[in-house]
Amino acid sequence: MRIRYAIPALTLAVALIVLSWGTDTLDDGQFAVQGSLNGQAVESPNADIVDVPIVDVPEAEPAVSEPSAGPADETQAAQEQAVPIAVGGGSILAERRLVTYYGHPFDERMGILGELDQETLVARLRRAAALYEAAGSSRPVQPAIHFIATVAQEHAGSDGMYRARTPASVIEEYSRLAAENGMLLILDVQVGRSTVQEEVSALLPFLEQPHVHLALDPEFDMWADQLPGIQLGHMSAAEVNWTSNLLADIVARNRLPNKVLILHQYTASMLPDKQLIETRPGVDLVVVMDGFGGRGIKLRHYEWYVHDELIQYGGIKMFFRQDVDLLEPADVLALDPSPDVMVYQ
Repeated sequence: MRIRYAIPALTLAVALIVLSWGTDTLDDGQFAVQGSLNGQAVESPNADIVDVPIVDVPEAEPAVSEPSAGPADETQAAQEQAVPIAVGGGSILAERRLVTYYGHPFDERMGILGELDQETLVARLRRAAALYEAAGSSRPVQPAIHFIATVAQEHAGSDGMYRARTPASVIEEYSRLAAENGMLLILDVQVGRSTVQEEVSALLPFLEQPHVHLALDPEFDMWADQLPGIQLGHMSAAEVNWTSNLLADIVARNRLPNKVLILHQYTASMLPDKQLIETRPGVDLVVVMDGFGGRGIKLRHYEWYVHDELIQYGGIKMFFRQDVDLLEPADVLALDPSPDVMVYQ
């Protein structure tokens, strides 16, 4: 049965409002902003039409709230060091979960990463990991900085690719921050009208480092006649398989621990031939259920795209500002399957 989606142009989850000058490299104060309304009419795999209510982003943004601390001591949690990843250590997600803070340092509207100075970011991530362990995680929880390295743009830019690359010096700054604090760095890629091959290849010097991993966002993988933030993108299994093969080769050549490869998904059309995505040694492949809203729709989408279509590992993204009734760590861990990656935006 064909799955049908009706997605209004201005109600894409994580849509872009662009402030760019149309350049190809991002500079502070000169780039795209992500905000979103999630208003989709979705036909489920069971052919029942589900109307997803539009969730308005408030004009006056409230202070960011976190999951409640529960039994964990906040001071101790903020001081705990993550266990470093050993070189040649094999699968990461078989041994631990990841909790990540997502965004870009140039703009707070793209996610929590951009709202925090580096010292606070490290402390908050350590605390988040400790809260998941206190909530009963069966594996140690590894903090990770989730950095949007390539940002889709509404404007073409000088090369017509509708994307802007973050300067290598800025990525290197956050790579050092992660390494010095025993954390992972996940580089997130929104290709625009460029290609997965071009954008991932541009990040190779970072991906050869043992603590650096990768995420691909199909929402912003556009056809030649599409615009980021206007139409919903899609990523083929061939693109994903090319990427995982590249990562596996990096792991084998450099005797590294597995590379984590995250795929964002909140509609079936984002990964149209998902059944053809391959797993391979050296890569921990994760589908993260993206998109925000109330608990009901988030849990249904998690069931559809992670439980029902599990490839290898699963994850879920929580939105501090836009989610209605933010899931607590114990709620997240109780999902089936229990997520391997928890992303906070």
